[in-house]
Amino acid sequence: MTYNGSNVRFPGEFEKQEAVWLGWPVYEVKQGLSSVPVFIELIRVLVSHIKVNIAAQNAEEKRTIENTLTFNGISIENITIYCIPHNDIWFRDMGPIFLVDNNNKLIVQEFQFNGWGYEAPDSPVIYLDQHVPQMVATECGYELRSSTLISEGGDRTFNGKGTMISVEAVELQRNPDKTRDEIEEEFKKIFTLKNVIWLKRGIYDDDKAFSGLLPGPDGLNDIMTAIVTGGHIDEHCRFVSEDTVLVAQVTEEEAEKDPIAKVNYERLEENVAILKESVIQDGRSLNIVRIPMPIPLYSTMKKGDGVYDYYDKKYFDGFVYPIRSEIDVIAATSYNNFLITNGAVLAPKYWKPGLPESMKQKDREAQEILAKLFPDRKVYTFDIKTLNFGGGGIHCITQQQPFC
Repeated sequence: MTYNGSNVRFPGEFEKQEAVWLGWPVYEVKQGLSSVPVFIELIRVLVSHIKVNIAAQNAEEKRTIENTLTFNGISIENITIYCIPHNDIWFRDMGPIFLVDNNNKLIVQEFQFNGWGYEAPDSPVIYLDQHVPQMVATECGYELRSSTLISEGGDRTFNGKGTMISVEAVELQRNPDKTRDEIEEEFKKIFTLKNVIWLKRGIYDDDKAFSGLLPGPDGLNDIMTAIVTGGHIDEHCRFVSEDTVLVAQVTEEEAEKDPIAKVNYERLEENVAILKESVIQDGRSLNIVRIPMPIPLYSTMKKGDGVYDYYDKKYFDGFVYPIRSEIDVIAATSYNNFLITNGAVLAPKYWKPGLPESMKQKDREAQEILAKLFPDRKVYTFDIKTLNFGGGGIHCITQQQPFC
């Protein structure tokens, strides 16, 4: 790996940005639950704050996107659409990682990608996604650097000053041939880090489906997770400033009432204990702020739904539960899965008429916490269940390009 003698860094997400990247939706996770309306509303907000770069499959789709946005009253003046074929929408994980070197030059960092551990490295299912960073670098004329490490952007959060937080269980699962120390050394080289803080595990409802079934509201172990990551950091812990992290919280009362909440309570408190003993690059302790976990959302998937069809195809001997004609799925919900950008924070909301008032209260509390943490930014909230049932959220489908 050649670094031309220059140090690089991954700026904190709260620093000034040049653009935000997205990959236009490819398929529906559930029939009738299109991601396109969510993208339209996110882009409507983004273009008033920052440039938006969108990856389209080809010139025909590029024209379709332009027409769709224009029809919905969105000016495309602040939007650039690139022909970059992709299999999925999760640009945080398989898209370009933008670094800035000490000459204020932008660089694209490429990691290996194996579909969050669901696919072999040479799988045709992820072939296009593996090459997205390279295509972005070529289209934009940026230098490309590559690592043999398998890793996704959603499992890394940075303070921009030399400290990164990641999840041990995720990175070791992706790289079974490496020790944690070896993985850490590679991260330090790539991002010019002074220290890496390792949390143990992610939240229970972000465990990979083939890890086993989760207990559902009926008390039975009959719930599958969506095509989730196995514990990404952006579902439960985020740097929101140089020395402040926002960590998901489950109350003791919630843990007593729900078996999933109970496991999440144990994992999150273990992680908080680690954070309390950790320091950033200059030896200062972290300021820890807590934000609630949403009330779980469930749905039934069947043949024709993207999530079901993938699991039906990927089912293999040894999985604890044979695929049925219908499967019950828990959504990957989290108030931590937000995007910070210039003048704005784009965050999820979950309540709608017919759902418990307690969910509405959680939405309000989460929004108030974000508003307090980002007094100079406007907090926008979106109904993103179509993303959640695909295994991710707003942060997962976006990737910021730093200003330089």
